Amino acid sequence: MKERKFLVFLFLYHIVFTLLAYKFIAIHKGDSNGYWAKTFDINQYSWIDFIGLNTNFILFLNYPLIKLGFPFWFGFLLYSTIGFLGILKFIQWANLALGDSFKFKGINLLYLVFLLPNLHFWTATLGKEPLVFYGIASIFYALLSKKFYTPSFIFGSLLLIIIRPHVALMLLLAIAFVFLFQRKYVLKTRVFFFLIFFSLISILLYLSLQLSHIKYLNWARIQYFNQYSILSFKNSGSYVPMLEYNYFHRIFVFNFQPLFFDANTIFSWLASFENVLVLLIHFTALLFVIKFYNKINIYEWMKIVFVFVLISSLVYVQRYANLGIFMRTKIMFQPFILIALFSIVKKGITLNHSKT
Repeated sequence: MKERKFLVFLFLYHIVFTLLAYKFIAIHKGDSNGYWAKTFDINQYSWIDFIGLNTNFILFLNYPLIKLGFPFWFGFLLYSTIGFLGILKFIQWANLALGDSFKFKGINLLYLVFLLPNLHFWTATLGKEPLVFYGIASIFYALLSKKFYTPSFIFGSLLLIIIRPHVALMLLLAIAFVFLFQRKYVLKTRVFFFLIFFSLISILLYLSLQLSHIKYLNWARIQYFNQYSILSFKNSGSYVPMLEYNYFHRIFVFNFQPLFFDANTIFSWLASFENVLVLLIHFTALLFVIKFYNKINIYEWMKIVFVFVLISSLVYVQRYANLGIFMRTKIMFQPFILIALFSIVKKGITLNHSKT
């Protein structure tokens, strides 16, 4: 009963963020306007013109609804619903990973993650994020539950590949890296799956390159377009001079800023509160790892999360230089790493109590 009441509350909480996202885009504009043909005349195009990957696919999905005259707010409600389904799948995964709850002094600490404002804001927006988050959550759930023939896994995987093949590539790289180094699998099995992973990774890499300006593998070309991408944010309101930072500094800024010292709007102040909480969870988990380094198990699902976050961070710090973009991008992996960190903290608390 308590869980049902919480889910009802969570849905209403999510709807509030849908309204906030709709009002925010109405005032400040954004990609959502393009996804609902607010920035161009859709009558100049046919439905088949939008068959493709990335942004084209979003317009392909929206085209019949736009032509039928559904209002802009309906698009937000529709995508917000998909985003909420992604959050429910994420909650299923978290409960499977940690048990039904993680209580400390009577408080279920998982609610801290399930109620993160940044998670709800971006999954309540008309855009790629709700679909991508649903896809990632479905994949992580399937990996942990070993249920690979469910509609959610198949549909979620296809959504991720079609909308953001580079994210699918990074997640597959993380899965392949962890799987291929598992000693419990015999060499023959690992070689077989290596060939499968190599084929899939090659396809996703090709798609990612074709959707970017890079087009083909060339280190100098990659560096040029990465630098161009970062400098393109220079006139934005929350530009971060990433090119002036070393990689450690870049990764820290990407994952934990804005903080209060660089907040200049109400949204960046709210984001700062959230980032302080996230930083505190990271710090607590690190302390327990140091204290009980030989007693805390890092499970396979946790390794995949950690590698995915590392790969994503290393890629995005070379492409993005805007605090708002950082917050939007992080919803693809930050909620998952927080569950992995909570797993460490939960074990650490248990070990701490056993010592006393």
